[in-house]
Amino acid sequence: MTASQTQSITEAPNDLTRDIDIADAGGIVDLLCQTDAQIFHGWESYQGLAGPEVRERIVEVIERLEPLIRDAAERVIVVSGAGTSGRLAMFAARTFNRLMADVGKPPIFRYLIAGGDRALIKAQEGAEDNPHQAVEDLQAVIQGASQIAYFGITCGLSAPYIAGQLEHTLDQADTLNVLLGFNPIDLARNVPVEGWDKTFLDVARRVEASHQGVVLNPIIGPEPIAGSTRMIGGSATKLLLELVFSLAILRTSDRLTPHFLLPELRADMPLPELLDRLIQRYDEARIATYRERDKITQLVQIASEALRAKAHIYYLGRDVYGTLATIDASECPPTFGADFEDVRGFIDQGWLGLLGSGKDLSHVGPPYRISLEEFTNEKLPYLAECDLVIGLGTPDDLAFLGPLLTRSQQAGAGTGAVVLRTAQSGPSRGKDASAQQEVRELPSALAKRLDTIVAPDIVPSGFIQGYNILAEFATKLILNTITTGAHVISGKVYQNRMIDLKISNTKLYHRTIRIISTIMGVSEKVARQGLLRAIYETNDISPGLTRAPISRHVETATGKEKVVPKALLIATGKFTYEGASSALRKDPVVRNVIEKMLK
Repeated sequence: MTASQTQSITEAPNDLTRDIDIADAGGIVDLLCQTDAQIFHGWESYQGLAGPEVRERIVEVIERLEPLIRDAAERVIVVSGAGTSGRLAMFAARTFNRLMADVGKPPIFRYLIAGGDRALIKAQEGAEDNPHQAVEDLQAVIQGASQIAYFGITCGLSAPYIAGQLEHTLDQADTLNVLLGFNPIDLARNVPVEGWDKTFLDVARRVEASHQGVVLNPIIGPEPIAGSTRMIGGSATKLLLELVFSLAILRTSDRLTPHFLLPELRADMPLPELLDRLIQRYDEARIATYRERDKITQLVQIASEALRAKAHIYYLGRDVYGTLATIDASECPPTFGADFEDVRGFIDQGWLGLLGSGKDLSHVGPPYRISLEEFTNEKLPYLAECDLVIGLGTPDDLAFLGPLLTRSQQAGAGTGAVVLRTAQSGPSRGKDASAQQEVRELPSALAKRLDTIVAPDIVPSGFIQGYNILAEFATKLILNTITTGAHVISGKVYQNRMIDLKISNTKLYHRTIRIISTIMGVSEKVARQGLLRAIYETNDISPGLTRAPISRHVETATGKEKVVPKALLIATGKFTYEGASSALRKDPVVRNVIEKMLK
């Protein structure tokens, strides 16, 4: 095992992006394009999604899932995760329940996210650290089911929430238990879980050894920004879930033909060939997306100017595209330590559009007011010149959003659009129909006034119940690139490591210590002391505080600003807490402060 393989691959820095913090907007887009390629082609000697061993395991999961879907009565498929993984679990459950209804089967998909539905919009501190609550959550959604399939998503093979649920389902008879992540089993977290008698590694090895378990863990490499698995980890998660569920439903329904996914697929194709073709089309969608490099670069540059001016980025969308917008926006505070209002996503009909009736959380507070109506009432009147408003979706969606974009322009804000193919432009109109052609079908006044239009040409199209899964994939890549690039240019990373993250759970506490240790070249003990001094705003940490439960440190850190940047400076041994705070008030870019200190 090489030095680069002695720590969690998902949390290691990516060699490709070591200098991303000093790249310009176009350079950032190029670097993110390169890291996205690793999803398919693997990292170092490991196999990515296109690797033969990985494909064999995907085929195994599909074949084992088919009997459950074929006779769906009283069966349940649970998709569970924390943070980004939980949000994508929701997205998958919603998509495939719609497809099940389309083929005359009951909606058997259920999602779980650590912290409940509030965590879809705003991270719930410590929620993923409780394996006991995880089991209670699971029992609530499988009650009455005669058979279950459980998909636990944790990119780094680390979340106690998933470990608790897997341990529970493995004890149940006649279950399918799938662990989905992107680390080798041996690099699963082997740290005791507070209040529990197992580590994640214990549970992962049990899944691997069980005849009821399958581990889906293509090694797609480190994230472009170390410390968050929202980008290539999230993209690979969405892709894997869609591969498994779409092909399992396709092969168990007499109402569907392979054309519903891709126009060139045939009913007589064996499953491995169907899988290979679909993976290939996703990779082609990635390539087509980055052909729009110059337009994406323009949006990254405008977005970075908005954040540097303390202004805002607002995404507007309907249905699937509005959902992707809320997901991307919700990830920025825990990833970059951003203010919640820096990037916001709004969706037509708000919670009704996101989750359906009976799930409205808009009363909880301003972060949960996510409808286009609430954007109109609460954000539009206060738009400033440096704000950026981006419309997302099909040409029909953009026509619907046109009045809001026009009013945003009239308020002086910058505007842009990410335009994707409509369902009607797929197989029914043939391969030659392009997203670029559809851009020209936008209302002419709107098309002329948008500052930037990104329109990837996704051919051929991939459809699930009228939704273009390849266009969704392209949209996710673009949104991730815009917000990541904007935050990088705004000084939120050091080299390619996020340094202003919010310490909201045990995983992030341990991750922060490793970040401090690696960047400053100090031991983890010194890094931990620096972090505790920054959390408790003191130069003296008592032995009692050192021995306190991690949950206490997490609770104390919540809501405090610049905890990690201060800890980095303190860990050098040349700054007191007060000195670190003063230095960052003068220059908030940590790399600048450190480089000045080292001269």
